[in-house]
Amino acid sequence: MTDGAGPVRGGGGGSLEAVSAQLAGISAQNEQLRAQVASGRLTIDPEAAEKAAQAYERAQRRVQRLSRNTDLLLKVQGLGEYHSAVQLSRKFEAKADDGSSGAVALLGRLSDELKEKAELFRQAAKDYTATDDAIAQDLMRGEG
Repeated sequence: MTDGAGPVRGGGGGSLEAVSAQLAGISAQNEQLRAQVASGRLTIDPEAAEKAAQAYERAQRRVQRLSRNTDLLLKVQGLGEYHSAVQLSRKFEAKADDGSSGAVALLGRLSDELKEKAELFRQAAKDYTATDDAIAQDLMRGEG
């Protein structure tokens, strides 16, 4: 598959196990970001934070659109009525709906992580603005 500029490369393979591992990495990044925001160690320009949040929300909407098409993942058709074709169809369906490690669940987890990242950037910007305002008030009172 290409994007017009050469082959499209994934982040580490196409298997659902690889995707699950990548999601675990994204979740860990969100935890680190959450800790930085909570401790006040993350300082980010509010405008840049908003742009980042909007980018993550756009990505989340794309994932949600994919998720709405899960009925196509859950019912594979067109492979024929031969026993081997029916078995193959069932394998595809099982991969799509395999509990927490199926494609449907992974899309849901990715959507949640993207939403979380957008919220974290907005919280960081809010905290930065509050700190900046507090410093400005201190300086105006002569405490700085």
